[in-house]
Amino acid sequence: MLQTMTRHTLSALSLFLLAACGDKSTAETKPGTGKAPDAPVSAPASAPSSVTPPAPVASTPAPAAPVAPAPAPGAAPAPTAEASKKTFWFPDMLHAEIKFHNPGYEGTGEFSMEEGQPIAISLRGAKITNLEFLTKLSPLALDLSSTPIKDIRPVKGMKLIELYLEDSPVTDLSPLRGMPLEKLYLSRTPVSDLSALSGAPLIELNVVETKVSDLAPLSKSPIQMLWLTGTPVVSIAALKGVPLISLTLHRTQVTDLSPLSGSSLQRLHIGETPVSDLSPLKGMSLTRLVFTPANIKAGLDVARSLPVQEIGTKFEEASKDLMPPAAFWAQFSK
Repeated sequence: MLQTMTRHTLSALSLFLLAACGDKSTAETKPGTGKAPDAPVSAPASAPSSVTPPAPVASTPAPAAPVAPAPAPGAAPAPTAEASKKTFWFPDMLHAEIKFHNPGYEGTGEFSMEEGQPIAISLRGAKITNLEFLTKLSPLALDLSSTPIKDIRPVKGMKLIELYLEDSPVTDLSPLRGMPLEKLYLSRTPVSDLSALSGAPLIELNVVETKVSDLAPLSKSPIQMLWLTGTPVVSIAALKGVPLISLTLHRTQVTDLSPLSGSSLQRLHIGETPVSDLSPLKGMSLTRLVFTPANIKAGLDVARSLPVQEIGTKFEEASKDLMPPAAFWAQFSK
């Protein structure tokens, strides 16, 4: 059931949930659908029909659904105890449940519902400090970005596939251990330790401007898109063998690209890093390269031979300078 829901609902979740996630100051922060993964996702013009506008907020928690009476002889079997106790949620009930645990909540949450259950919950920017309401729910995607939440222990044991904690004060990721997370966004949080993510089935991980320096916990994850902008990362040795498609090392302290040699990487951003040798990129199928030419002492010939479609020195929204390789090298030679 989870796999079916994942395949058929998560694509819809991403349309309304967390469209604004990522590093808002750069275009590298969040991959978009049908676009280069490094480009930011644009928020949809309006929320999908599955999202119901917030209803007036009540001050009491939602009641549990009543238990059905025993069936008459010959009738269909009664629902199991677990099914009988399962609450059929409506948006106003969810708002009430959240507010019961968070008096400052103003009813700004958004929900994607399926069969009376919230499969995606967005509380971006809400005044949430207590996640106890989640003990009654089992969403697949959760956005707590820009909230004051610090303690995420109530999510322990949940089957979240997407979690967004950007611009929050969360530091402890231990409740995420063993979770089937495929997307995790931690930009601009004080997180420094990724050990709880060891072996996680992550496909996208964003730790832009965090205190993360050790990538060892990621060595066994199938990560395809990784953003490390502004982190104190020095070594990417742990990424050797990881099936990366897009890697951003912008403003890190990485010097050695050899762990990427022979990989299937397509997009690489090493601008404003101390990388001085591009030789490890030889033979790679890069389609985009962002680097700082003034820092390069070896391997420029390798860079010229790459089958890139875009090359440049900057990738910020306000100052992107990507261009076709012929134009770039003609300008570079001047």
